[in-house]
Amino acid sequence: MKSTRLPAHLEQARQEIEQIAREYGLDFFPIIYEVLDYRTLYETAAFGGFPTRYPHWRFGMEYDQLLKGHIWAGSTIYEMVINNNPAYAYLLEGNEDVTQKMVMAHVTGHVDFFKNNMWFAHTNRKMLDTMANHAARIQRIIDRIGYDQVEEFIDTCLSLENLIDYHAPYIRRPEAVTPRPIVNDEEPPVVEGLPVEREYMRDYINPPEFLEKQRRKLEEERARQRRFPENPQRDVLLFLMNFAPLESWQHTVLEIIRDEAYYFAPQGMTKILNEGWACLTGESLIITGDGLIPMRELVTQRRRARVSDGERAQMVYDWNVFTAYPTVTIRTRAGFTLAGSYNHRILLANGEWRRLDALRAGDQARIAGGAELWATAPATLRQRPALKRVAVLAQAMAATPASARPVGRHHAYRRAPEIVIDETLAAQLGARCATRHDRRALAAICRSPRAHVVAFLRAFCAAGQRDGERLTIACADAEQAATVQLLLLNLGVMAQRDGTLLRIVDPAALERAYATPTTPCAWADEVVAIEHGTADVYDISVTETHRYAAQGFINHNSYWHSTIMTQRVASAAEIISFADLHSGVVATGGGRLNPYKLGLELLRDIEDRWNKGKFGKEYEECDDIRLKRSWDKQLGLGRQKIFEVRRLYNDVTFIDEFLTPEFVMEQKLFTFRYNRDTDLYEIASREFKEVKEKLLFRLTNFGQPVIFVEDGNYGNRGELYLRHRHEGVDLKMDYARETMRNLFKIWTRPVHLETVIDEKRRLLSFDGRDFSERRLD
Repeated sequence: MKSTRLPAHLEQARQEIEQIAREYGLDFFPIIYEVLDYRTLYETAAFGGFPTRYPHWRFGMEYDQLLKGHIWAGSTIYEMVINNNPAYAYLLEGNEDVTQKMVMAHVTGHVDFFKNNMWFAHTNRKMLDTMANHAARIQRIIDRIGYDQVEEFIDTCLSLENLIDYHAPYIRRPEAVTPRPIVNDEEPPVVEGLPVEREYMRDYINPPEFLEKQRRKLEEERARQRRFPENPQRDVLLFLMNFAPLESWQHTVLEIIRDEAYYFAPQGMTKILNEGWACLTGESLIITGDGLIPMRELVTQRRRARVSDGERAQMVYDWNVFTAYPTVTIRTRAGFTLAGSYNHRILLANGEWRRLDALRAGDQARIAGGAELWATAPATLRQRPALKRVAVLAQAMAATPASARPVGRHHAYRRAPEIVIDETLAAQLGARCATRHDRRALAAICRSPRAHVVAFLRAFCAAGQRDGERLTIACADAEQAATVQLLLLNLGVMAQRDGTLLRIVDPAALERAYATPTTPCAWADEVVAIEHGTADVYDISVTETHRYAAQGFINHNSYWHSTIMTQRVASAAEIISFADLHSGVVATGGGRLNPYKLGLELLRDIEDRWNKGKFGKEYEECDDIRLKRSWDKQLGLGRQKIFEVRRLYNDVTFIDEFLTPEFVMEQKLFTFRYNRDTDLYEIASREFKEVKEKLLFRLTNFGQPVIFVEDGNYGNRGELYLRHRHEGVDLKMDYARETMRNLFKIWTRPVHLETVIDEKRRLLSFDGRDFSERRLD
């Protein structure tokens, strides 16, 4: 049998990664890894991450869906991790080593969260064994009762598995039992009042209103004793286990379904704590081993290129595209520009990573030069035909019948032969570009070896004017000036750009760079302009340091597994953010709010607020908006607060506690509604209160209706009476009827459900054959 354990080199990487994770402060159970082929991995995923589950058609259906998604849609599961002690994690066989290391870093965050978050404190840490025991118990029942009958009952139980009390492990609620016997109607108590010695004093000692109050109190007590259960029960499954007329095997199956539902509940309650992508726009120029090329080309062609991280070369191993993303464009005093998603991060001169939307005018960005990463093969350039030749060919084509014309785009430009650029031609192109912007020629030079680029720049810069020790070069347009500025930067020469003008303060440094390759260097450059917009953005992931040089800046590829893999960035928000089971759902798309992205942004907001002291009475009572924006007590408590959030909060309490009006305004959050008149969805409100209420409603009870058992002996006929806690959203009637039908199968007596439909109280009933409905108000 093929071994599924980690090979030796990955086992060594695991030890190194876990050591780095512990240095960050993460505390996790021992982790056991298994490497599975994709079929076995999808089988395990269909079982909810466990290698063994009880037999049921649902798991086969989920496996079929996952496999079809892999084959036809290209979806891939890279890893899974089980909340267990020790934790078990699965890696996909065939992944590159760097991907496996990235996943192992990701898993440490999962397990740290499982171990330390209070909402996981009551979960079964031996669930791997428990699931196997559940499978064995149900298999024995099947052998005794028969598969069809057991499967049908499992179907019924699974349809009710959400009727549990998600907070029961953390809150002590009244049990669904009656501690005292039902009142004995044969000897009803009598209210006689206080004893009196003289009859004429009776009405003074026991006034009639006092006796009547005591009689009502007694009747209420008797009615309460008759109620079964005495208090409404949120855990409907527990009530059914205790009081439904179940056979022994049915009780066992229902107990197993309920136990597993409670095990998975905390994972759904903590789904928000995750992170999003950060990317650049497609026109951003990246320094690669193939030359200076646009980000769009690097991503769409999925090129495994070498890129500069500002110090040495790294490899690109992952690519992503997100459409219509909010962006921020910054410009520095030296004329360098960068446009990326608002959560993209760049390196500042002081070594701090800062998001684009957190930058302010005056911040000092680090500009990296001297990467000296060039293409190795000469570039080619298609010859531009003479204008006369184009005119003659056009006349000839016009005189030729359409049926005799060649098919396709066979014009002169397409037929022109390609020529290989050498130093002589590069110099000619440099002289020509000094007078006009030839985009084709400049793009070819960007993909040329160092010697050819130097020849181009010598001729291009020779047309510049010297003003004392400064060299000023007039470019054809701003695009040409920005590209030449980056070529000079790759040589280690800092040029300041002002529109179409390039100024080199030290021309002698330029001559030295021409002659001898330089070493990596950096400058501080002040941010002077910030603009917001929307654009398609492109993301790459880079090995080891997870950063790359683009547009002169040092950019961090915030693919969120990278935090632990590097020892250079220690953002607590990133450490905590990947402690979530569903690690693949991270990108915002289709105009919808992604809860994972919301969680990351809020975590970062918390980290920033506690670092700067933006909390407490003094801050809350400050009415000066400008003062609040610049508020910075330099407390440095962000990391400590983030780990506190990891320990104590779930999604609902997280949003309820830390969502602020400033955050809602900054993130441009809003509520929406459907307009029946226009058949369109439209913005309903941007008010903080309404946004928060909608978010909390969406997260509370996973957005599912809250149902209580009100009476197990309704009408003194043993019928089940349930109540829906209406919170502004009516029940889906088809779901409600199917739920009542399945409850009847277990309770075996009529089932009633009190709810609100169109703002009116209604009682839905099912007697085993027909559904009925009547008004209650």
